Amino acid sequence: MKSLFTLLGIFIVVGSTVAQIKFERAYFIDNQGKKTECWIKNADWRDNPNSFVYRFSENERSTSASIENVQEFGIHNFSKYVRASVEIDRSSGDISKMDYFGNAVFHTEQLFLKVLIEGEASLYLYEDGDLRLFFFQVPGQGIRQLIYKKYIVDPNTIASNVEFREQLGTHLKCERERVDLSKNLNYYKSELIKYFIAYHQCKGLSFTNYEAVVKRDLFNLRITSGLGFSAFTFSGVDGFPQKIIPRIGLDAELVLPFNKSKWAFFVEPNLQTFLATESIRGDLTAINYRSLELPLGLRHYFFVTEDLRFTLNAAYTFDFAFKSALSLSDGSKYDLKGGNVFALGAGMAYKKFSAELRWYENKDLLRLYPFLESDLSKVGLVLGWKVR
Repeated sequence: MKSLFTLLGIFIVVGSTVAQIKFERAYFIDNQGKKTECWIKNADWRDNPNSFVYRFSENERSTSASIENVQEFGIHNFSKYVRASVEIDRSSGDISKMDYFGNAVFHTEQLFLKVLIEGEASLYLYEDGDLRLFFFQVPGQGIRQLIYKKYIVDPNTIASNVEFREQLGTHLKCERERVDLSKNLNYYKSELIKYFIAYHQCKGLSFTNYEAVVKRDLFNLRITSGLGFSAFTFSGVDGFPQKIIPRIGLDAELVLPFNKSKWAFFVEPNLQTFLATESIRGDLTAINYRSLELPLGLRHYFFVTEDLRFTLNAAYTFDFAFKSALSLSDGSKYDLKGGNVFALGAGMAYKKFSAELRWYENKDLLRLYPFLESDLSKVGLVLGWKVR
């Protein structure tokens, strides 16, 4: 396993050197109200930033700007942030950090808030670690937090302060709506965005939905095939030499909606077999190993161009053997059990095609028999074609 992590470290260093640092057309407004067109490094921030890196042209040296000297910045056709001094309640939803007070406890902070909906009523997002808070603004008032707080009533009861429903029902009211939609609203980004959109549409007002500007392909599905290079030894003897075995499967990938879609969870169920017969120490021995392999892991992309990217991934692989046995010429038969192991992979993807080399930990298929030891070693070549 140590060698696998060594290889992973090498690939991270190599991948980082080729990954593209992308600056995109943008602007910022300074404290004097001056708007400057520029190129901003688009990190697709998971947490709201306090600063950003920019250039005046694609080829100039970059510099940084911070919340102290910028009141607004945006990346064209992607995102917009505004500086605001707000009253914020940072109460955690983690039960180990909850308190016994239902009311929000505010203190003043200066933040860059991400604009989700901009119009007569605007919706903003603030994220910091596991904290996700929403803010809103209506005409004649400053930006205020939409209040949602979980708190402890007693050791067996957790309650929620859902004041945000009352805030929205009071300040975002459309007479044409016969039903108060805020009463059953959940504190989710998707539901709040829909509520603000419905408000503007009900009143016939124009608005900008910044979330609709960003098109993300969050689910990918690939048909996979390829080859496994496997060898099997048992009881300390030279067993079955390396064989090339075919594999077929599916790769389902869920892309995380931040950091420019560089991270994804994946699962890649695949079927493979290891069939061989060898004369080992004068004894004719046959292996019949069939398994359903189920890697669950995390994948990282290094974008070189829009179409070309390198990949690294790490997975925990479940292995379910069926109708598998090691048979000797004297009639002895030993059942083979799949083993769960770690795996690391590195590869590339170009448009719909992908290719990956995957290294697996060795596994003991004869672990049901204390007097026998075995090692199945494997390296896989995984080829994929994106169908969705």
